[in-house]
Amino acid sequence: MLPEQAAAIAIDEWIARAREKASPSRGGVRGYQWKCLFLPDGTDLRICCAGQSFYARVTGDHIKYEGRALSPRQFTLAVAGGGRNAWRELWVLLPGERIWKSADTLRRAQLQAPAPVSPIETMTVAAASMASALKTALSFVEHANAKAASLSDRRLGRSRRADDVLADHCSFD
Repeated sequence: MLPEQAAAIAIDEWIARAREKASPSRGGVRGYQWKCLFLPDGTDLRICCAGQSFYARVTGDHIKYEGRALSPRQFTLAVAGGGRNAWRELWVLLPGERIWKSADTLRRAQLQAPAPVSPIETMTVAAASMASALKTALSFVEHANAKAASLSDRRLGRSRRADDVLADHCSFD
């Protein structure tokens, strides 16, 4: 995980917690958990059958259709009978949204989303990335220092010109 990804996850989690604290219920968000997909309270469900649209609504922790609490599969069976897949047949309108989305599309998006990471894991990854960057920077500094040291010694030894050596043998009396 890259440091910017870790930071983005930490910020998203902080925002989510702030929203949760600001919500009037303070008892957590109510809604219906449909396998991997969470449908918050106020979500509308729609299925089209025989040229008509039929609607259900998430109220509290239940999906209500004609006053009865049903699962998405039971709602599909009640309207269209057997042989239909609720993921493909149901359309979902989340609270605050204006566009109906296929339940299958929402499920696929949820499954492709990265798994939530705790703030401690995020900070651990960020610290490890920073330590790695620091080690790399230090190796560059050591390399530059070694190059600088070798430049000052380049004329010593056998590559030194002969006329430079002659000056050492001259004596002035």
